[in-house]
Amino acid sequence: MNPGKQKCEILRRIRMDIAEKYGLRYNPTVCTHEGGCSGTCPKCDAEAEDLQKQLDSRGITDIVLSEMRFETIEESEDWFKLEGDVTPPSGDELITVTMGLPAPPLVSRRKKRVLYKECQIAGITFHDLKDVWDELYEGAELALVRQKDNKHDKYAIAVALADDYDGDPDDFDFDFILGYVPRTENRHLATMMDLGWAEAFDCELSQINGSNPYKGSLYMKIYMVSKDEEEIEETEHLLPVLEFDDEQIELFKSSLKQKGFSCQRWGALLPDTLNLPDEGDKVVILHRNETDAELYLTHIIAKDKNAEFFVKNEERVIDDCFWFILTNVVGPVLVSNDEIKFLNNEPINKVRPEEYISQEATEKLYRLIYTSI
Repeated sequence: MNPGKQKCEILRRIRMDIAEKYGLRYNPTVCTHEGGCSGTCPKCDAEAEDLQKQLDSRGITDIVLSEMRFETIEESEDWFKLEGDVTPPSGDELITVTMGLPAPPLVSRRKKRVLYKECQIAGITFHDLKDVWDELYEGAELALVRQKDNKHDKYAIAVALADDYDGDPDDFDFDFILGYVPRTENRHLATMMDLGWAEAFDCELSQINGSNPYKGSLYMKIYMVSKDEEEIEETEHLLPVLEFDDEQIELFKSSLKQKGFSCQRWGALLPDTLNLPDEGDKVVILHRNETDAELYLTHIIAKDKNAEFFVKNEERVIDDCFWFILTNVVGPVLVSNDEIKFLNNEPINKVRPEEYISQEATEKLYRLIYTSI
């Protein structure tokens, strides 16, 4: 089942759960859509709005969030397991990390989630963001705040920094927001929030373009969240920095110029035990001279089997490394060595990007890179 179909099924089960709990009329129909699915459609919107009208007619406004679990959906286990993930060993199969190998990454726990949609944050130029722009970073936690009394859009959903919102939309100052969910994207989401499912969505900043809010843009990812928890690596939003020597940086720049991407081969020493970045992650390439340095913020668009298209003309090598395909997001950014002194006590990789700099250094590096644009 593709992600769009999975999302559609989750939303349908949410509607079924609400209808059953509050005795509403609801006769869901089986979706017959063929091909790609976005997860929502006019039929889904109409079903949600009908339930909302029934709740309004009964004066029901305080809806208790269900204990719905993603595991109740057929095939959802496979959905959350990324292709290529290695099943953790157990019992006698546990791997012992020996001296010289990197320690296993630290993990924390969060609720399971699936991407609902990614979109631009609308209207950022209408809000005074100049004082906070340099403090923003990819992965920053955001809050979705339903604004029912908005005079211009009855489905309005504001986007704020999570630290600025205490969870009560009626007591929130809408002057302190980044912008809004676009009108073209907010109708179904607003309906679900009005049905009491505001807590079922998480949001985070996914992309920052430009050095100021007047010429730049912000993008966000909105996730649907389950009550169940999963383990995540604490490095999820941290940056690895890989330092290239003179020869490596020239090959890297030449490849970007000629092909638009760079092929890197990383692994060795039991690659499954390494904390290498994955597709969609970012890696900072660093090259230092005596007084200054070059920075490139790169994006991993493919690895391993998905990289085969990009490396078909590369020399065939048989070893325990993987191909990683990097595209340039921002760079070259020219800085003085004094400007990156904060990296002196951070783990800088020389061979492969398996260690990550701290959260504080990550935020400083993002600000340094984006303010240079």
